[in-house]
Amino acid sequence: MKKGTILKYGLLISSVSLLFFIACKKKDTSPEEENEATFDKQGMLVNYADNVIIPSYSAFKISLDSLDSSFESFKTNMTLPAYQDIKTKLHAAYSRYQRISLFGLGPAEDQGIRANLNIFPTNVSNINSNISSDNYNLASVSNLSSKGFPALDYLFYGTGTEADQFQLMSTDDKRRRYVSAVISDMKVRIEAVLSSWNSSYRNTFVNSLGTDVGSSIGMLVNQINYELDYLKNAKVGIPLGLKSGGALLPAHCEAYYGKQSLAYIFGSFNILEDAYLGRSAKGGDGKGFDDYVEHLGIQHVNQSLNSAIKSQFNAARAKLNLISNPFSEQVTSNYNTVKDAYNELVKLLVLLKTDMPSGLGVVITYQDGDGD
Repeated sequence: MKKGTILKYGLLISSVSLLFFIACKKKDTSPEEENEATFDKQGMLVNYADNVIIPSYSAFKISLDSLDSSFESFKTNMTLPAYQDIKTKLHAAYSRYQRISLFGLGPAEDQGIRANLNIFPTNVSNINSNISSDNYNLASVSNLSSKGFPALDYLFYGTGTEADQFQLMSTDDKRRRYVSAVISDMKVRIEAVLSSWNSSYRNTFVNSLGTDVGSSIGMLVNQINYELDYLKNAKVGIPLGLKSGGALLPAHCEAYYGKQSLAYIFGSFNILEDAYLGRSAKGGDGKGFDDYVEHLGIQHVNQSLNSAIKSQFNAARAKLNLISNPFSEQVTSNYNTVKDAYNELVKLLVLLKTDMPSGLGVVITYQDGDGD
């Protein structure tokens, strides 16, 4: 065989081999993997960081600073209107807290935001003991249920009339020192979290593009489900007696003394829906898990999983809208209506905790302890 012919033959064999290799590589890539590779996960994480998480922490810090300023003003002008202004600022800060509770990852986990700002029911006996002794360490684990918003809820609303609570606060300097210590502890932790997000953690978060344990997507999915579990159990199920053998526990409601439990239930529910949709507090609709799930074409029974999740958010909201305030009274006077809302939250949890993580390849790593 001539040298030129051999060369042409060799080139032909090489070309065929290359085409065969490429064809094999294409067969190794499933449609699901191709969809996964083409979704802009970094764009989604940038939206969460810049339009949802950091603005929520910034807004919360502003409201917490406002509460602190209002209380400092009260200490030099102890009038009933000044006292009422503190309660208004307290409610505003507690409401904005609901939007950061879900984002307990990274710096918030380091600072123990959930554990230090919102353990309820609050330990009234320990709070009173701390005030009486005027000697306490709020960084101690033994004081986790004696500080944060639940403690402030008790200290400003209590069990008596507004006049009674005003009298206690205006005449007891130990009580005022305790309030200052509680607010200061909250401010230090939030400032640390926001500072971290505004420096190095934001870049770490938006550049973690996997779905494995410890990835930003993995942590967000876990946080969404933890918050929904927390809403379902701590805010609704426990007061309803579903974790205590049927014994109703209205005093275990969040913000029991100020009777703001229902507002904070909706606060948690709203941020859960916003987090799934990638929606900012101002209503801007950015890239979120709804887009991710839809892009991957994940199905649920005879419809898309995204449609099923959105429908279930609507169903749960419709049931929650039937509950009146104060929630602590509704668990006894309107038990079945509250139980219906709880059941809809359970259905939502199944979609978000089982179907969505399975479709995204995310492992649920936290333990809720109730088997749901």
